[in-house]
Amino acid sequence: MATTFYRDNEVHISSDGVQVDAAWYPLETLTYIWHRRSGRLVQGAYMIATRGGAVALIIGLLIAAGLAARRIDFTGPESTMYIAGGILGIIVIGGIVAFSVEGLLDLLDRAHDHGKGVHEIWVRTRQGEAMIYSTTDSPKFGQIYRALQRAVEQSA
Repeated sequence: MATTFYRDNEVHISSDGVQVDAAWYPLETLTYIWHRRSGRLVQGAYMIATRGGAVALIIGLLIAAGLAARRIDFTGPESTMYIAGGILGIIVIGGIVAFSVEGLLDLLDRAHDHGKGVHEIWVRTRQGEAMIYSTTDSPKFGQIYRALQRAVEQSA
């Protein structure tokens, strides 16, 4: 009876071999296994640009708010209203920013899991080299690659 190390609707890794879609690779025919990742520089540049842009936007908004506050005359009888309005504005804007940050963090999590980089699993058999699996889903790739490593270690 074969031991199953990983199974989903695309990939099945057992102690007998690896099945990806309709292709079957018996473990005894695999002489070398490795992985590649492409698109890493593009993803890195994109992430630096977007995070740098977000930081620049926040700094720009803070500077604009400071310059606007310097133009307000707080010496007149309406000074209490200006201060109360400023505090109320900060509370409203702070609430909006807090909800926005949650959405941005969720986007960052998804961008990390499904980045622009493509993970590939390659094998060398007697017939030559072949890419057997490719995905942008980092956690799923890690599970599949570790299962393949365990299967090969146990068959050796």
